[in-house]
Amino acid sequence: MKNLILIFLIISYTSAFAQTLPDITYQDYGYSKPLNKVTQMYYSIEYDNDSSVKNVEEVEKVTQAFNTNGNIESYENKSFLDESWAKSQSTYKQGHLHKQVWTHSNPYLNRTYTYVYDKQSRITEEKIHFKGGSKSHIKFRYKDSLLTEIEADIDGTQSVTERYYSAKGKLHKEIHRQKVPNEADIVTNYFYLEDKEILSFVEPQSYFYATAYLKDAMAHHSGEIKFKLIEDSTAQNKLLKGILRFDKEAPNDNLPFDLQAYSEQTLQAYKKNPKELKPYRMVLYLRDENNNITAEAEVDLKAGNIAGIGFFKTEFTDGKTTGTTEFSHKKLHLFEAMLEQTKLP
Repeated sequence: MKNLILIFLIISYTSAFAQTLPDITYQDYGYSKPLNKVTQMYYSIEYDNDSSVKNVEEVEKVTQAFNTNGNIESYENKSFLDESWAKSQSTYKQGHLHKQVWTHSNPYLNRTYTYVYDKQSRITEEKIHFKGGSKSHIKFRYKDSLLTEIEADIDGTQSVTERYYSAKGKLHKEIHRQKVPNEADIVTNYFYLEDKEILSFVEPQSYFYATAYLKDAMAHHSGEIKFKLIEDSTAQNKLLKGILRFDKEAPNDNLPFDLQAYSEQTLQAYKKNPKELKPYRMVLYLRDENNNITAEAEVDLKAGNIAGIGFFKTEFTDGKTTGTTEFSHKKLHLFEAMLEQTKLP
C-alpha cells in the first residue's frame, strides 16, 4: 500500500518538470478566491484480514504559500518514509514570475527556473539550470491568445507538443512527439473535453488509456478512473471509431455529448467489457460547500479498498479556513461509500 501512496510523492516531485506553463495564481490551483496557504497531509492505510483499519501512517506533508497578489510564493514537500524533502521559492518582477529556485535533500535535483516573456506578458521560455551546470529549456509558442506549441529539451530529451483548439477556443487535442536518437519519434495523441483528458494512445494503435470522471450530488468533480484498453479488442475498435468522430466534430464545437455523458458511456462500456478495459488508477475527492477539495483518496483497485488519503487545510486571505490535516475516520468511511457506489466489477 505504501507503493500506491507513493503516487502522491511522484506527482509532487515531478510536477516541476512538467512540459506545460507553470501554475502561478491561486486560480491555476483550482481556487476561486485568494488564499494564504494550503497544507496537505497524506496518510497510508493498512487493513486487517477482516477489512478493518489496522494502521494509519503519515506519508508526506506538502505546504504551499501564496503572496498578497495571489501568486505562488513557496512550496515545501517532506516525505516521512525516507526523510527526503523539496522546497521552492518564487520571486516576481513587475508582477511576473521571474525565478523559481528548487532545493532538495538530494542535491542532484537542485535547479533554478527563469522565465522570458513577450510583449503580451506571455511566457515564451522557461530556462532550467541544474546544480551541475547542465541546462534545459521549454519554449512556448502562441497563435492569437492560444498556446499552440511547446518545444522542450529536458536533460537531453527532446520533444514537441502541438495543441489544437475548437472554433470557440476549447482545447480538444494534443500531439506529443518525443525524439528518440536513431529511431522513429514516439508520438502520443491526447484528447480533451471540457479541459480534461479523456483518452490517449501511442501511434499507430497502442497503449490506449481512457478516463471517466465522477460527479457528486452537487455536480462537482468527485473522482476519476483511468482505464487501460486491451489491444486488438472489441472495446478498442469501438473507441477508434469514436476517436475519428471526436476528431471530426470537436474542432467545430459540434460534439453530441458532454464530459458527463462521455464518462457515463465509458463506465457502461467497462461494466459490459471488464476483460477489455482494465482500471489501473482511481482517485476520489471530497469538497466543501464552495467546491474546495478537503480530502482526496487513492484507491487500491486490486484490493478494492482505500490505500491512502490526503487531507487539505486551506487558509484564505479573508480569515476563513476550510478543512484539516488531521486523519478523519469519518471521511474514510465517506470514501468507502463512494467506492462502493461506483460498483466496479
